[in-house]
Amino acid sequence: MLKKTLFQLHWFFGITAGLVLALMGVTGAAYSFQDEILRALNPTVLSVQKREAGVLPPAELVRKLEAAEGKTVAMLWVESDSGNAGRVSFTPPPGERRGQMRYFDPYTGDYMGDAVGQDLFGFILQLHRFLAIGDTGRNITGACTLILLFFCLSGLYLRWPRQVKSWRVWLTLDWRKKGRSFNWDLHSVFGTWCLLFYLLAALTGLYWSYDWYNRGVTKLLSDAPQNERMRKRGPAPTGPAPVANYDAIWSSIYSNAGPDLSAYNIRMPAVAGQPATVYYLLTSSPHDRALNQINLDPATGEVKSHERYASKSLKAQLLTSVYALHTGSYFGLVGRIVLTV
Repeated sequence: MLKKTLFQLHWFFGITAGLVLALMGVTGAAYSFQDEILRALNPTVLSVQKREAGVLPPAELVRKLEAAEGKTVAMLWVESDSGNAGRVSFTPPPGERRGQMRYFDPYTGDYMGDAVGQDLFGFILQLHRFLAIGDTGRNITGACTLILLFFCLSGLYLRWPRQVKSWRVWLTLDWRKKGRSFNWDLHSVFGTWCLLFYLLAALTGLYWSYDWYNRGVTKLLSDAPQNERMRKRGPAPTGPAPVANYDAIWSSIYSNAGPDLSAYNIRMPAVAGQPATVYYLLTSSPHDRALNQINLDPATGEVKSHERYASKSLKAQLLTSVYALHTGSYFGLVGRIVLTV
């Protein structure tokens, strides 16, 4: 009775939630290769010529960028030796959440123009996370992700073989079978091959679907004390604009990161009196989300706190790497390709 009920549910969810999961899979696969696709579409905008003198320091870059645009820099992303364009975001106008973002040459400070395809990938991400219909879509994709976990567990139960210790029974096809029997074999064997990857995608994807799941994972994996973990976001702060001394900020970044610095992201606070946040990567960083974090006073460069990825426990590293695990980049290019397939 249990097996029959699970089979019916597995089948029913497969032809309903499975359609949503297929859309999420296609859009997620496309979005995970966003950078490569955008660079292929915009080679003259997103790629720059490397120069022996190296990239300009933040103070000079900000001076040039603000002078050309007439706006205040809110975020600066620079890669030291990659040949990729830098990114800058400006302080948003009153009432708006995000300011203008532009690409620039980090070796000269010159703007590179607008990239084609960004709006398309923004829509793809909306489809992947919310079906492009807001909170209603978020509830649907979250439920379908839970159903994916059900697929994994019920499918494993339904195909549990008598020869459970035989890897051939689990992982190889019986080419002698025909018709529906062969189709079932094909479905169950390929489902087994994909099982771990489906579980990885589902368990990490739920991190953005449900607040209760996010809090639970954070509580389980974080090294931070509970009172620091559970801090709630209040209303957007108001007050005078922060004062930024980019020479002092750069001095603190370089003295803490050292000569192995490969990329940095400076995020200015909304108002004075709050710390600026700097995320940075080292040449030895294991993946693109193995971020180190510095909180500092933007006016003096005084470091308030410094979290090094390498100093974290394995579980805290996994928490920092949830996005990298979800896309497969935690395992490098091969991991992204496997998760995409």
